[in-house]
Amino acid sequence: MYDYLHKLEQAGLISKVDHDIRTAVYTAEEFEMTLTVRETEVSITPELIEVIAQKNEYPAIERVLEDHGIVTFALAYDLVKAHSEGDVTIRQIANLADLPSGTAYDLVEAIDLILDLGDDESPPTTYTPDDFDEVESDLLEEFDDK
Repeated sequence: MYDYLHKLEQAGLISKVDHDIRTAVYTAEEFEMTLTVRETEVSITPELIEVIAQKNEYPAIERVLEDHGIVTFALAYDLVKAHSEGDVTIRQIANLADLPSGTAYDLVEAIDLILDLGDDESPPTTYTPDDFDEVESDLLEEFDDK
């Protein structure tokens, strides 16, 4: 472990910010590494690594990493950030990253939660049959009338 930390420090990826006799505290340095695989360019950043580090809490992240690899995950991550700005849809994320649409949806939700990318609007309301009184109205009849 010490050798690995030393190599990361030598590479300028981490810096020792505090230490005592038994422990050392490191911080990640800002960096960006760009990979090009099959004509697709993706960036590996500390923010991306922070998201990946939470894969145990978000099964969609772990599933994409295991089934598709870090390059696909990094591409999907960039697309999710573009989605938060309104530039792409979840369907486009699925198509461009070659992910099942359900996986793309789950990934958007996970990354939104981790990075707090979502808007401040409340989520859509989900209704169950118990939410409706049978005496009040029949929704199917209501739609048939229109």
